[in-house]
Amino acid sequence: MRQLLIGALVILLLPGAFMLNSCSKKSGEEPLVITPTVTPVPYSVMVYLVTPTDKSFNPDFYRAARSCMQNLQSWYKTQLGKTFVLNPVIVDTITAIHNSTWFNTNNGDSISGASAYAWNNTYYEMQHLLGNKFDTTHITYFAFVDATFGEETKPRGLAAQGLNNLTGLASQYPNGSIGADGHALAHAFGLPEPTNPMANGIMSTGYTNWPNCVFAQDEATYLTSLPFLQ
Repeated sequence: MRQLLIGALVILLLPGAFMLNSCSKKSGEEPLVITPTVTPVPYSVMVYLVTPTDKSFNPDFYRAARSCMQNLQSWYKTQLGKTFVLNPVIVDTITAIHNSTWFNTNNGDSISGASAYAWNNTYYEMQHLLGNKFDTTHITYFAFVDATFGEETKPRGLAAQGLNNLTGLASQYPNGSIGADGHALAHAFGLPEPTNPMANGIMSTGYTNWPNCVFAQDEATYLTSLPFLQ
């Protein structure tokens, strides 16, 4: 009788024990379902991991993109004495309307423009995904897209990076990809390509040596004048 009572007590306690172990484990893991930032902070950088319809959400890309933006936030502060604001949810996740091939395809002048197809396609996609919430006056957007396209930058309002960049960020040697994102973000803030390239300038070829690269003085003066840098 005593053995039966002990056995029953163990059975009653086991589900609770399993539940405690499960909760404890989950609390220390990265969330795979990201709660979107409904109302972005004014004059902030809004970052999205965009998953095309033929791809699955990649948690490694999510973690890498988030780490990249945090690193760049610190690097901008060191360089400029000011830095950009990130939202409480640093990287939001969103499913695209189109498949991955669409992003690097000429979809006509009204969508893709005459050049920089991938950038224009990404801009079009973000407009349609966000609707009237898409606001490049008060928000600077950074879209990491799980689609193959080359480095394309175009001031201003949006930085767009593709699969090669995400793969680099998620690798053991992410610095060159982080530098490329710092370069793209500065374009999104409105910086053009430099008229006098500097060997170690992040807006020139120096981004490949990030974090050992710099902004030129005129670039720094422009950036620190913006409401996006605080």
